[in-house]
Amino acid sequence: MICVDEKPRRGDLQDVRAFGKGVLRSEGVVVDKNNFVYGGGRNGIIYQVTPDEKVVEFCTLPSGSIPNGITMDQQGNIFYCDLGKQAIIKVDRLGRPEMFADRAGDTALTLPNFATFDADGNLYVSISSDLTIDNVFEEIKNPKPTGSLVRFRTDGRSEIVATGLWFANGTAIDPQESAVYVLQSTRSDCLRIEIKSDGSFGHPEVYSSDFPSHPDGMAFAADGSLYVTLTGYGDNGHFEESNQQLIVIDTDGRWSPFVDRPDGSDGSTLRVPTNCAFGGPDLRDLFIANVDGDHLSHVRTSATGHPLYHQR
Repeated sequence: MICVDEKPRRGDLQDVRAFGKGVLRSEGVVVDKNNFVYGGGRNGIIYQVTPDEKVVEFCTLPSGSIPNGITMDQQGNIFYCDLGKQAIIKVDRLGRPEMFADRAGDTALTLPNFATFDADGNLYVSISSDLTIDNVFEEIKNPKPTGSLVRFRTDGRSEIVATGLWFANGTAIDPQESAVYVLQSTRSDCLRIEIKSDGSFGHPEVYSSDFPSHPDGMAFAADGSLYVTLTGYGDNGHFEESNQQLIVIDTDGRWSPFVDRPDGSDGSTLRVPTNCAFGGPDLRDLFIANVDGDHLSHVRTSATGHPLYHQR
């Protein structure tokens, strides 16, 4: 068991504000070099929010698309996990979508959840389950280790990094590029998978655990601390509004609350928080997607975010 830090760094709900009113039911969020924020709505629209919070529809996705996690390459192309198409879709800077991949080797991308680039441009993708979006809630109620993590290399090759994961969700690579981290939603924990110098991988190990509810997304700060969103959903799909939180994990794997919801809140700010991403001129602004909301959320942090592949 990873114990909670007895002296938590925490914020208050008033430190979180709504950002980008009009971004509907976004699961993913990414911030580009110019501090434009993008979120993929469950209505099949990718939204763009300018630094002054003007919301525009960047592109409408093909019929049947359900965007999930979202990231970006160094050319400004968006890559998102499509639950409906069971694939990774690339959207160019003009808003034109095209298929990137629907398989990794012999593994179908049945429920792609989150994608992240390493420093060399390889793309890691979590696959939550071998079920599809139409029947996956059975696995949330009755968890099974059918998730996996895959990697797409820049030369076109793909490979399996890990299997037997419990609803693999958010992914992140630490600032030293020494490991890839994966959230296991139905275990309410975070795994660490070593990236060895020869390009192979270590065995997944629990890095932090016993979260109050299912984790969804995460983002590293430059100091190695890890910011994680908790959705409020727990065992058997039970939802507790008070367990919608943002926690921070220190470099020893100990987590503590950073932002939580006071009892009696009307829920106008955090609405099932999912993924999160650092941005802003000094990378100290943390943006949070709300899959049950009509906006993103924003919180100012004392930490500097670790710049992602497209932000370097």
